Amino acid sequence: MAAGRTGKYEALLIDLDGTLLDLDIEKFIPAYLEALSKQFIVHLSRDDFIRHLFEATRIMVEDNDPDKKNETIFYKEFCKRIGKNQKQIQPIVDDFYRNVFPSLQCWGKVHPHARAVVEYAREKNLILVLATNPIFPAAAILQRLSWSGFSPDDFDLVTTMENMHFCKPNPSYFTEITRIIKCPPEKCLMAGNDTLEDLSASKAGLDTFLVEDLLLHRTDKEPVSTYRGKLKDLAVLIKSLEPVRRN
Repeated sequence: MAAGRTGKYEALLIDLDGTLLDLDIEKFIPAYLEALSKQFIVHLSRDDFIRHLFEATRIMVEDNDPDKKNETIFYKEFCKRIGKNQKQIQPIVDDFYRNVFPSLQCWGKVHPHARAVVEYAREKNLILVLATNPIFPAAAILQRLSWSGFSPDDFDLVTTMENMHFCKPNPSYFTEITRIIKCPPEKCLMAGNDTLEDLSASKAGLDTFLVEDLLLHRTDKEPVSTYRGKLKDLAVLIKSLEPVRRN
């Protein structure tokens, strides 16, 4: 692991899928899309649904308007494309996350070292953020969080499409988090397995830890990170930190 500012961290931002949660996102997403498309089959074909969903998601991810939350951007674009308003489709979405999404738990399981990371962070009095990409509604994120063995109460902030204005890999996503938790970027450590999405935190001034258990390498260049290693190595690093003293 490369040398970092181990005495200066006051916050740990940590990714969910492939990091705290043992889940292969590249296998999970097709299963998720297949299940969700069936909910909309009376309105449009599977292929049209997936095409419109991807395009609305792309626009949401690329948007840089600090006054519009991700949820607003997504539904405006998606509803426009399928000729429905949010009031019409919300019951379909709610029913899916309530009755169908739980069946996808077979794709995720508890990571054996996740609990140690969270417990050590708490022992060191770090601000703890579940910094999962907020392209999903809270209903989907909180269920996947439960699959990892945690609850929202384990974190000071959980990012969702309802409460964030930016998405990874936009550095503004990380800047927004640091503003919410009132912690300077240079005192924050971002840990995750995605070389594109998670390491972009460095552009916002955060140190990074590349978690290699389920490494998702989606860039052409060799990843550059303050630290890199397995999740168990992150636990060791957090345990070695100086406790944060707050007034």
